Amino acid sequence: MLALNVLILVLLGVVSSSDLDLELAETGTIVVETSNGAVRGSYGVRNHVDSKILYWFRSIPFAEPPVGARRFEPPVPKENWSGILDTRSKPPICIQGSSNVTGSEDCLYLKIFSNKQPKATNKLPVLVWIYGGAYWSGHADFDDHSPDFLLHEDVIVVGIHYRVGFMGFFSLGDEVVPGNNGIRDQVLALKWIKENIRNFGGDPDNIAIWGQSAGAASVAYLLQIEETKGLFSKAILNSGSSLSPWALARRAPIVSRAIAKELDINNKDSKEILRKLKEVNIETLQQVASSKMTSEVIGKNPLQGIAFAPVEEPDHENAIITGGSYEKLQNGQFHNVPIMSGYTSLEGYIDKLAGILRLWLLKYDLNHSLLTPEDLNASGPITRQILGGNIKNRYFGVGTIAGSNERTMRLIADTQFERPIHEAIRLYSQKTKVYAYRFSYQGPLWGRTNRTVDGVGHTEDLGYLFDLGFKGSDQDYLVRNRMVRMWTNFVKTGNPTPTQDRLLQNVKWPANTGSEDLQYLEINEDLTVTGLPNADNMNYWRNMYKNYGRQPFHTF
Repeated sequence: MLALNVLILVLLGVVSSSDLDLELAETGTIVVETSNGAVRGSYGVRNHVDSKILYWFRSIPFAEPPVGARRFEPPVPKENWSGILDTRSKPPICIQGSSNVTGSEDCLYLKIFSNKQPKATNKLPVLVWIYGGAYWSGHADFDDHSPDFLLHEDVIVVGIHYRVGFMGFFSLGDEVVPGNNGIRDQVLALKWIKENIRNFGGDPDNIAIWGQSAGAASVAYLLQIEETKGLFSKAILNSGSSLSPWALARRAPIVSRAIAKELDINNKDSKEILRKLKEVNIETLQQVASSKMTSEVIGKNPLQGIAFAPVEEPDHENAIITGGSYEKLQNGQFHNVPIMSGYTSLEGYIDKLAGILRLWLLKYDLNHSLLTPEDLNASGPITRQILGGNIKNRYFGVGTIAGSNERTMRLIADTQFERPIHEAIRLYSQKTKVYAYRFSYQGPLWGRTNRTVDGVGHTEDLGYLFDLGFKGSDQDYLVRNRMVRMWTNFVKTGNPTPTQDRLLQNVKWPANTGSEDLQYLEINEDLTVTGLPNADNMNYWRNMYKNYGRQPFHTF
């Protein structure tokens, strides 16, 4: 997966982890009733942080295992059990990997963490975490990215597992295999949380959904799905949008049929493909799917999307994602809840471009039309080549793309993250309050200590919301405390700065409510309110879509 892992590494959203032991030390157990039956959890302390008691349930099943005949099918609610189900141990992650396949098909579990003994009278705000990973990997292992600092602000944190990669986003573009089962997993988990969180001390009427990278794009889709109405009251999107080019898989049916052909399955008959793929050994299936995804990325253009991600389904009775996200946002077809959305200052940060990757990047120097966004719907190859040349000159001047580091990073940051996120914020703000931010603090709490260029890369902000076990300075911890306070304020009230707070420098973070002149909170050593960051480039792209784009855009 050379090209994907290096050029589009910024999409993966994999949390960096230190060598510190973040394990929980159990001192006792506790039992809570759910609609499916009783579950046993634990309480104790995190052994490297402090002596504060935490309560946790790490493996609550919300669906029947999607194995055997249920492989590639929508999730089915978990059947009730008798007795007490032990949920103290970590569940397996969902199937992922390439040559080294890890995880299990039996992976549809959620975990609940709190700093209060579970009681229905607690009514604590609830924060539901949806992990990133380019829709190909990821997990909610709260041992290597612990939510303890969030918990100490008196919110309940829930992490959900959902199917990723081919197992979660296999699609044939028809009613037999419409796709999006990974998103359906998230929907079913939210229904379970809404129904049961009260017994764990959470407020079912105060649930915020939060994701980063592909998790943020998932949140964006959940905002548009009619079935999720009423399941949450706030949404947080770190570094992702349904308008991002990588958040929509345009070629999933083609790649899926290629996988079937590789496995000697008649790839013309959808029912036959589905039946036969359910019989293939899971490791073999994952390895073949990974190989095909890699060839798709190398042979095509990763700037225009990845192989397996959410798809636009054909109209059918159980469809959850139909039509284009852009038109839905433009028409106000999303849940009117407060939104927090933003990105880091250099989402495309790559520590080093390997020599073989530079050779691969020559394709963009030889064919500038590859730089023209596919969703622009430009009219004809000549127009695409002209626009691509304009993009190349703006970002690289007379230099080569293959020979550039920082300019390549900026192109990735702008086209894969900033441009679509900014446009989504603009469209959201026509109907609801949107708190926009840019995280630009260059610290070590994500694990990056030898910075080669100026800027903060994809996922680095999570080091200031979760505890990854890395050590820092008093200034680093101050930035983390501010981030945690603002994020949990939003979960509690729908406003990240509801009152004057010395920790937050008494800053009032303004909500965007319809004005074209958007305001952002710059999160650095200090908190400052600014206009649109990177405005020259963002206005360049906005004008390109305005002057040369042809709707429907779908992504942006």
